[in-house]
Amino acid sequence: MSTVRVSDLIERAYDEVRPLNAQLELTYKCNLLCSFCYNAPKQLRELSGEQWIAALDKLQAAGVFTVTLTGGEPMCHREYFDIAQAVRDRALVLKTYTNGVLLADRETAERYAALAPFDTEISLHGADAATHDRLTGIGGSFDKLLIALGHLSDLGLKVTLKTPITRLNQAQLREIEQLGARLGYRVTFDTNITPTDDGDLSPLSLAADREFMVEFFVDQVRRGARGLNPRPVTKMKQNCGTGRVGLTIDPYGQIFPCVAWRRPVANILDIDDLAALWRGPNETLDYVRKVAEEVPQTTLVKHEEAAFASFCPAVAEKETGDPYAFYEAARVSGLTRLEAQRRLEGGKTALRKSQGCRGKDTGCALEDDGVKDR
Repeated sequence: MSTVRVSDLIERAYDEVRPLNAQLELTYKCNLLCSFCYNAPKQLRELSGEQWIAALDKLQAAGVFTVTLTGGEPMCHREYFDIAQAVRDRALVLKTYTNGVLLADRETAERYAALAPFDTEISLHGADAATHDRLTGIGGSFDKLLIALGHLSDLGLKVTLKTPITRLNQAQLREIEQLGARLGYRVTFDTNITPTDDGDLSPLSLAADREFMVEFFVDQVRRGARGLNPRPVTKMKQNCGTGRVGLTIDPYGQIFPCVAWRRPVANILDIDDLAALWRGPNETLDYVRKVAEEVPQTTLVKHEEAAFASFCPAVAEKETGDPYAFYEAARVSGLTRLEAQRRLEGGKTALRKSQGCRGKDTGCALEDDGVKDR
């Protein structure tokens, strides 16, 4: 019997445009006040638990098998646990993005653990209370987070800590990693700060210093924590998977082609067959897929640094009004990684020369450099 790899199934779904993953923003209510949050709440009635559970049936019928509950703070939805249980009752993969504050209550943590979530992603904004609480806007949030993480560790749950890098916490990244290690959890760093969903650019003022980010990438590569991995722009079919295998639904039921692109596709309350909607034709889905396919050859190919850039057409549209524009944050992200690559390659060249190597001689070891040839 032949074996089918999950990666092959995902690639097939990508090519055939079949939704596999859904991110449900249960509520925009939150018990923190993070200054760089991208949510843009509206004065509208949010979906009830019953409505979200009905949406789960439509998602499952369309082929979705991974559901991420997020917000705002998803546990601020009064029926969070009913919705999460409905995900598990349908044998769907459950993930949750949370700030962890409510899980400081042991009973709540135990109730959450009983759901057997596949993964729990929790934001950690600093290595100490002063930094973390400054970024969350709420005093005591760091201490509650540590209590919550202790509960989740005791209960054997898989947790991924995620730290958006800002100018306020950039000096603490190694300490944040060490804190995660002491708790037994991996820390991932988000290097991109984005505008809010309604286009407010003020969160960008918190972006980390560029020179710091260059050294951050150099250090991460040398320690084997990440690779720079430039994208093969000229060979790319699409810039990203917007409108293909994933979707986002906001607290009011609006379906979006991804978490970043706030062009509504339809409202989940108004449709019966999500699969038919996804196959189209649909003006929004057709447009975002077209842009994603064209961006590599119309935008990225023109810029040397684009292979290293974190380019998002949705962010381009928010910042400039044009999804094809090579916006400033993308340019900076590309130049930052490109400079890191050059410094790493310069280190290799210097070491080769010190070992008597010439040109592209592959017979010289680079063990002391800590950089793997790629």
